[in-house]
Amino acid sequence: MTVDVERLRRLPLFGELDHHDLSTIVHHVGEAEASEGQVLFEQGSIPYEMFVIEEGTAEVTRDGEPVGSIGPGDVVGEIALVRFQRRMATVRVTSPIRAITVSADDLQVIEEEMPEIARQLRAIMSARERAIAEPPED
Repeated sequence: MTVDVERLRRLPLFGELDHHDLSTIVHHVGEAEASEGQVLFEQGSIPYEMFVIEEGTAEVTRDGEPVGSIGPGDVVGEIALVRFQRRMATVRVTSPIRAITVSADDLQVIEEEMPEIARQLRAIMSARERAIAEPPED
């Protein structure tokens, strides 16, 4: 199965874009699948891509401790990619995942051509960083 405009349109990150913008983005994305138990990426690793989850779930851990979970519609791996830093967490698949991927190079092109996507990613990043920084309530 290939990535097409309709697949992108179903994802919140891309859902508000028009057909023309989606037609452009489709040339800058890939796809990935991962089985339960697989690691999408390890804390401390160098980032090469981010993932926009279409199906499945994964657990996010930091320093070996759970910090959250992700599922359909969620974006993961964007913070390290945008900030040019090592991965802040490990993401392990808890049910088979299908995801749209965006490489570092393609993200740069998308950001230059469609700044609204960059704004959405930065809003997602800020919210996630606040959630990580705040201690959980008992």
